Amino acid sequence: MKNVQKRNSSGFTLIETLVAITILVVSVSAPLTLAAKGLSSAYFARDQITAFYLAQEAVEIIRNMRDENILSGRGWTSGIPIGTPFIAEALTNSTEVCTGTCEYLKYNDETGFYNYTSGDASRYRRTVEVETVDSKEISISVTIDWQSGIFSRSFSIKENILNWQ
Repeated sequence: MKNVQKRNSSGFTLIETLVAITILVVSVSAPLTLAAKGLSSAYFARDQITAFYLAQEAVEIIRNMRDENILSGRGWTSGIPIGTPFIAEALTNSTEVCTGTCEYLKYNDETGFYNYTSGDASRYRRTVEVETVDSKEISISVTIDWQSGIFSRSFSIKENILNWQ
């Protein structure tokens, strides 16, 4: 019988190295995945808040038009398109019927406002529709559409307003 001498090795075996690399990859990728999901959620929340404010602005434009009509003695829905999609412009307090799909809002960096006349094209498209409920009430529906990466997003609100006269 041969005398076998044991070697005393102080290095890692291949299996120990693979286990260590696997543990390192898992421990680093988990927080990075959480950070990416958190960032994605923050961008979605920002876009949804902007969409909410743009939708609420359209309702306020229609409400203001109603009030101005009543105070000036015109019919309370004068100038408000009924039964057809339209855009509502806050800067001029006016409406314009959409031909096909409504156009995208523009964002003005100088003023910080969304509008249809000046600024760079934004991702948001606002469509307003008004339907008659009865002679003293109308229903306002506002839909905001936008593109977020490869996803199409949409936000809608609906509100009824009355002829308070």
